[in-house]
Amino acid sequence: MNKYIKFAIIILVIGAALYFIIPKLSSKEKPQTQNQSQGDGTTSADGYVIKSTDLDNEIQAVGTIRANEEVEIRSEVSRKITGIYFKEGSKVGRGKTLFKLDDADLIASMNKLKLDEQLAVLNEKRNKELLDKGLLSQSDYDIQINNLAKIRADMESIQIQIDKTNIRAPFSGFVGLRNVSVGSYATPTNVLTTMQDLSKLKIDFSIPEKYINFFKIGQKIFFKVAGIDEEYEGEVYAFEPKVENGTKTLILRAISNRSNSKLLPGSFTNVRLIMKQISDAMLVPTQAVIPNLKGQSVYIADNGKVKEVSVELGNRLEDMVQIIGDIKQGDTLITTNILRLKPNSKVKIVKVSN
Repeated sequence: MNKYIKFAIIILVIGAALYFIIPKLSSKEKPQTQNQSQGDGTTSADGYVIKSTDLDNEIQAVGTIRANEEVEIRSEVSRKITGIYFKEGSKVGRGKTLFKLDDADLIASMNKLKLDEQLAVLNEKRNKELLDKGLLSQSDYDIQINNLAKIRADMESIQIQIDKTNIRAPFSGFVGLRNVSVGSYATPTNVLTTMQDLSKLKIDFSIPEKYINFFKIGQKIFFKVAGIDEEYEGEVYAFEPKVENGTKTLILRAISNRSNSKLLPGSFTNVRLIMKQISDAMLVPTQAVIPNLKGQSVYIADNGKVKEVSVELGNRLEDMVQIIGDIKQGDTLITTNILRLKPNSKVKIVKVSN
């Protein structure tokens, strides 16, 4: 019996608590509802005071960073690698020997030709004396001269082959990772390593063909890469002399003198190409623009009522957009509770920003 009494007491306590708490919760919720829709049909909303500003007319694009110069290091001849003379990832100067290939047979051929040359020089000297004394015909002397010239031509050919066994850096820059070791067999198809000149950076990006007549060589760009807050500057110096057939875009190339160890070739970058400055541009929060079947519009608070104004969109920023239409500086744009509103309905602006 005590068990049922305890259970009844618990039920009574809970009921009493709910009796006092629920009215308080209801009273707290009423003002919030009134803020959005009051008894006379007026809807509360936030506003944004429109003001004009100078705006850079720009095109935004995605680009790729490239090295000032880049090359795959390959061998011109097929020979065994006998030496590697660089540290991976290090900076080297132009002409630095990177790889040495086996040239023993070429050196032997060169030594033989040097001996042949010495003998040919002596024979030429003797034959010249005989020619001067009339003891040798001119044709026989010419044969000797031709033989000496042939030997020297062979020496030059061998020297060119020896030079190809010294694989050198074509420019100053950073050497990449090597793909071979001493004892490996190098061929013209093998990539031994890569080199990048990072003294300057190139940025490739594309713009729609409709903007072709609005850019010029020397025009500034600004670019950023993911993970780095700093924005870098460059300028357009070249473009592809044709429009890409598939995308109908034109490829531009810019160069930046700002070399930075954080910026690496191959990285994607967000590019801003500055076209011209727009005076008295109207920028508004993106969320205030209302799409409809005819285009876009915005709501303006006009003497406590909603006024709908059709607009066209211009340049977009991160969370703002340029609008063009029958609006002026000082108009109050409605930015919240837009779905609750319609033209000529009552509105009360409770919070204003600019």
